[in-house]
Amino acid sequence: MAGIQPCSLMKVAREACVAASTASLALRGSPRVLPETVERVKAAAKRLGYSADPRVGSLMARIRMAKEIHDRERIAFVWVNGLKEDRLRDRFSQTTVACAKRRAEELGWAMEEFWLGSDGMTPARLEKVLLTRGITGVVFSSPLAVHSTTVDWNWSHFASALIGNLEFHPPLHRAGHHHYQNMWTAVEKLRAAGCARPAAVLFEPHQLHMQGIHQAAFLANYPLPRQALSMVRFGLPESRAETLAWLEKVKADGLVFGMNPSEETLHWLRTLPRIKCMVTVDRPEPGLPGINTQNGAIAADAVDLVIAQLHRNERGVPVSPISVLPEGVWEDFG
Repeated sequence: MAGIQPCSLMKVAREACVAASTASLALRGSPRVLPETVERVKAAAKRLGYSADPRVGSLMARIRMAKEIHDRERIAFVWVNGLKEDRLRDRFSQTTVACAKRRAEELGWAMEEFWLGSDGMTPARLEKVLLTRGITGVVFSSPLAVHSTTVDWNWSHFASALIGNLEFHPPLHRAGHHHYQNMWTAVEKLRAAGCARPAAVLFEPHQLHMQGIHQAAFLANYPLPRQALSMVRFGLPESRAETLAWLEKVKADGLVFGMNPSEETLHWLRTLPRIKCMVTVDRPEPGLPGINTQNGAIAADAVDLVIAQLHRNERGVPVSPISVLPEGVWEDFG
């Protein structure tokens, strides 16, 4: 018996009394199609049980990749806070946007940067700019230096994803660091190096933004559970004498840093015979082993989330946001 033939885009177009190209644009939420036409096409697709063919999406990706960059469809990379000049000087920000752009180009799209809150830009104004340019895919940068961020606009126009783990309203799909696993791995490395009483030096604002994930992982994996809480502090004391007194008090024989200490501090700590090993869970520098959080790969994952939604003709705030949390890579600088 012949199988049931899937509904085609042409059938949807005929049902809605529009051209196939218009039906395609409407299902992708294009601002080039009148809202009432979009609703009519979507209603027709629902009645007929139409769903996008992933093979067609793959073919369209190949067609996009064959185009010159300036002729490709665009997605937006939106910096949600911070000054443009500061971001351009910051290595983390440069890596993030460069890898996001590269991934977009690999998938056949171009990417354009926008700065929310810079030069008088507001969410409402940015929404209008994006729709005017026909951009319906948006990657939001990690909202650095703030506890939470809210963007108030009509989300039904956009397929979106967020970079990072910080609080964002409304909740979107996101790609972020697996902070819990990263700290867990760091503690395991200290134990393997013979540290029976490692201590954690964390950065309090960072922990507040992450809802205490580093501290939770450290406490959960500590070799001496009853003493775990006493082995955590936020920042080192201001003087070397106070730092030495703290290390002696808790009898620490290893250190894990939530953020990289200064070279001067590291050099001094290495002179202490008590400390067998020091590691970091924040982008290790040469000389300090630790977790490389793979910021570029995380930005690429966020691009994947947006483009996957575009291929599925999905727009709006997701009912069940997806979090992609790749583990960091351990780097041992001997």
